[in-house]
Amino acid sequence: MRPLSRSMARRVAVRVLGRRALVLKTLALIGGFIVLAATGLRAEEPLSPAAPEEVGLSSARLSRIDQVFSAEVAAGHIPGAVILIARDGHLAYAKAFGTADPASGRPMTRETLFRYYSMTKPLVVAGALTLMEEGKIQLADPISKYLPEFAHPEVSVPTRDAMGQVVYIRVPAPRPPTVQDLMRHTAGLAYGEITTNPLVKESYLKSGLYKPDFDYNVTDLTPDRFIAALAAAPLAYAPGTVWEYSLSIDLLGRLIERASGKRLGDFLAERLFHPLGMKDTGFSISAEAADRLAATFAKDPVSGKTLRLIDVSAPAPPRTRAGRARLAPPTTISALPKCCSRREASPGRIS
Repeated sequence: MRPLSRSMARRVAVRVLGRRALVLKTLALIGGFIVLAATGLRAEEPLSPAAPEEVGLSSARLSRIDQVFSAEVAAGHIPGAVILIARDGHLAYAKAFGTADPASGRPMTRETLFRYYSMTKPLVVAGALTLMEEGKIQLADPISKYLPEFAHPEVSVPTRDAMGQVVYIRVPAPRPPTVQDLMRHTAGLAYGEITTNPLVKESYLKSGLYKPDFDYNVTDLTPDRFIAALAAAPLAYAPGTVWEYSLSIDLLGRLIERASGKRLGDFLAERLFHPLGMKDTGFSISAEAADRLAATFAKDPVSGKTLRLIDVSAPAPPRTRAGRARLAPPTTISALPKCCSRREASPGRIS
């Protein structure tokens, strides 16, 4: 990754501030960490501290972060946050705000463990790409090559009945989803919580892929049951035609397991977490580390809805270790630059 130019850094800052409300709502739900990295850090290299001006940043501008997040914590909008900014392999800013556990008042620190949620997705894709480099999978492969349950997918499409009312019917998909479709959310899959396609939502609801009382939670499904349920449901769109945030990375995790013969958690530990020195990252935490896990507010401060999180305090059974964001492997903010900011890696560095 090339270092950010000053003009690019300003544009990034504007974009981040423009999405402040969305970012803060997300942080309110999960506690929060933010990592901004434009650095050539290698896996084995620690981040060495540097004054902001030494790496082209402004101490005065960075101090605005303190003001904003301190105010948000004081207002009860978020429980806490950890923010790290690195550039050119140097740590220019690192601050913790608020509490890691609103109930106990335990303070937030840089060693607090966070559920990774949707950022699990790029880790799973990175894992799949290592299999591609070895020739074990290809981007253009139909997923039915590894998941034969998807040999004959169908699509839910709108039409009109005899009374002229819109109804949805199932028709054969023009082509099967590919590995690339899974990686880029164009496989035609969906989330029951998001989709507006009634046949898809109904199918996900009946099979346990969608639970109205616990958003984005399919941890009770075994791998085979998860695959079968998703294969039996219609696609929301023809593969390759529409981008929709979906269960596609979950399914990619199952494809990795079929192609590698290993559980996803073990595979990612071998290919990513261990080589990158991400010692605190995994699909569960030990009893000794439980007091480092970030907790949420009891209720969403915006909607008032009771918040529920996946339990990562005990070893995850094999059925729960898929590529789903909602399983959220815990990790610390210090581990993230190693994953986010790699460049000029020699071949086989992550293998």
